[in-house]
Amino acid sequence: MIPSSESLSAKDYSLSVFSSKVDVAEKKPDTRNIEEAELSLRESSSLNYEEARALLGRIEYQKGNIEAALHVFEGIDIAGITPKMKLTLAKRVDQRKRRSNDYASPPMSIHAVSLLLEAIFLKAKSLQHLQRFREAAQSCTIILDIVESSLPEGSPENFGADCKLQETLIKSVELLPELWKFGDSPYEAILSYRRALLHQWNLDAETTARIQKQFAIFLLIGWDPSILDHLSFALSMCGDLKALANQIEELLPGRGSRLCSRIVNGIKNLWGKPNLAEEGINFARRALESLDDECNELEGTCNLLLGVAQSTHSKSALSESNRVLRQSEALQSLESAWKITRMKDPTILYHLSLENAERRKLEAALYYSKFLLKLEGGSNIKGWLLLARIFSAQKRFVDGETVLNAALDQTGKWDQGELLRTKAKLQIAQEQFKSAIETYSILLAVVQVQRKSFGFGKRLHKDHSSKNFELEIWHDLAYLYISLSQCRDAEICLSKSKAISSYSAVRNHATAVVMRQVGGQSSAIMKSLLMNALRADRMNPSAWYNLAMLHEDEDTPSSLYEATECFEAASVLEDSAPVEPFR
Repeated sequence: MIPSSESLSAKDYSLSVFSSKVDVAEKKPDTRNIEEAELSLRESSSLNYEEARALLGRIEYQKGNIEAALHVFEGIDIAGITPKMKLTLAKRVDQRKRRSNDYASPPMSIHAVSLLLEAIFLKAKSLQHLQRFREAAQSCTIILDIVESSLPEGSPENFGADCKLQETLIKSVELLPELWKFGDSPYEAILSYRRALLHQWNLDAETTARIQKQFAIFLLIGWDPSILDHLSFALSMCGDLKALANQIEELLPGRGSRLCSRIVNGIKNLWGKPNLAEEGINFARRALESLDDECNELEGTCNLLLGVAQSTHSKSALSESNRVLRQSEALQSLESAWKITRMKDPTILYHLSLENAERRKLEAALYYSKFLLKLEGGSNIKGWLLLARIFSAQKRFVDGETVLNAALDQTGKWDQGELLRTKAKLQIAQEQFKSAIETYSILLAVVQVQRKSFGFGKRLHKDHSSKNFELEIWHDLAYLYISLSQCRDAEICLSKSKAISSYSAVRNHATAVVMRQVGGQSSAIMKSLLMNALRADRMNPSAWYNLAMLHEDEDTPSSLYEATECFEAASVLEDSAPVEPFR
């Protein structure tokens, strides 16, 4: 092994001098020279065996002796050194975080890890030169696997910059999908592109843009249905949903049924918004009119789109009778989709259960929800949540909590947010307030860790989602403290909410309730806050109840009549209200 005082630059220099003595003019491999060089390096006690091969291989590669370089690189025991490299990388990050040197020394220096990762990368490049693309891709994958498993939260900024580690990593991330493409492995190429863009590799903006461009070009080589997924994501992120819908509609007539199905599925979410729901209904009806009788899959998908759009459109109805009519039409469309697809499409089943639940047809909703869970094998968190919320609407809180505990057992920590929140609300419904507060504490800790991690890699859409979710948690806690008459704690939670977002209809409701409990506040202000909350969610029984109380306090004939109406609305909604909205 090398003495600790000896630098890698000195080793590189001495090895270069040695290599120049054994250099030959031919580019073909010279096994005798390689073996002599290897023996000399091992006996010099200046390098260990693996590092020696890494350095010598680099020199042969730089000189253009590709086959000779590959011969040297293949002598490195990658499987044997991988655990040491992983441990070294993990310890390096831990020491940087804690800013402490009071830890046992890692099994390797970070420079040695960098040197060996570069050797693996150059081995991949050598295989690429020799057109052995699949082997090259497998070699390149090793680098990403080592770094990803060692640093699951992503590599910190400037990590390994002093020893070319980050540079090697970035080159490997960019090279891997290209190798799979040349190796005629399109599926592996797509996975590699997604891995490059989704994991925290600390890529610079230019590299990221280059990878995105190459990915788009690759998908456009022949029609790939997943193009639509990426287009949908891109345009939905920038808010241009109508433009996307128009472009997709132009593709519809000339494509096969399978593609049409993907297209309709893609725009279902776009037209599931109030301002586009009517256009979604018209599109779905035109699509159904243009279908032949043989395409059951597409007919079912079009009916699904029609049902979702009709359901969304019902929420903007001005009269109660119109709203009920639109809801009935939505349910009929979803039931048609369910029958046409022979009860095998989980997306249709989910929306069918959801629509029944929102109409308070809870037995039907429960039937479809259980069917969904069985069909998906419990693999989708949305299915677990919907079933638990339906149980809660039936006041079967223990059954709901049992469902959530089963889901939590099958779900990774980072995906447990909604499950924990619903569990806390079920605990509140059972007056287990201490348990609920503990569950919320766990949930807030998870959210804060996620937010820091996402901010680390500048994942804006994920970070935005995390903030919204944290906002909702503070509102939940505020309501919990209100129910316990702990107004000061409730106000603290609302101030936390306000720090995240300046406006919230839910916070308006909670603030009005706190004002009412504390007293001394204007009735008009509280009434305005509650009306804003009801405009956002007319199915909120608590808002109706507190509005009723305000009317009752005014003690006039008209206000008492208004109070009675509000009390009745609150009572009807409370009887079948889930602990959380179904949707």
